[in-house]
Amino acid sequence: MQAIRFALRNFEEIIVGTLMALMSLATLSNVVGRYLFNSPIPWAEEFARYAFIWLVFFGAVVCTKQKRHIVVDVLVLFLPKRMQSLFHLVVDVAVLGLMAVIIYYGLILTASATQPTATLGVPRSLVYAAVPMSAALIFLYGLRDLRHDFSSAMRKGELPGC
Repeated sequence: MQAIRFALRNFEEIIVGTLMALMSLATLSNVVGRYLFNSPIPWAEEFARYAFIWLVFFGAVVCTKQKRHIVVDVLVLFLPKRMQSLFHLVVDVAVLGLMAVIIYYGLILTASATQPTATLGVPRSLVYAAVPMSAALIFLYGLRDLRHDFSSAMRKGELPGC
């Protein structure tokens, strides 16, 4: 039971780590095959490229989950506490709006991608599915952040009108 809880709690990190390992292994195997045996692995480059795409999008999810995105907050720190709280709430709402747009257009992109990939032969929709899936997860973590920032501001009485 503890292993299941760990896997669920660290789902995104496990995906990112697995993709990184598989991408590295495919690239290394291709280099060894090409330079030692003069026989490259035909699908390795394409697999590494698609694994990298998924890695980037799910890496953004991990950064959102752990609140590790790069921020430039020098101007925000000069604002009064009430304005800082309001600014954080506005940013949270903007992130939710952007993710909603990315989910919508990502689903359209994924649904329209019916061709198979060149060497792997998997549907391109599988590759493009990283976009709406990662945006949906970021949206969920954005809701968590909005709830936290709102309740924190309410508790401290930092919102205008409180």
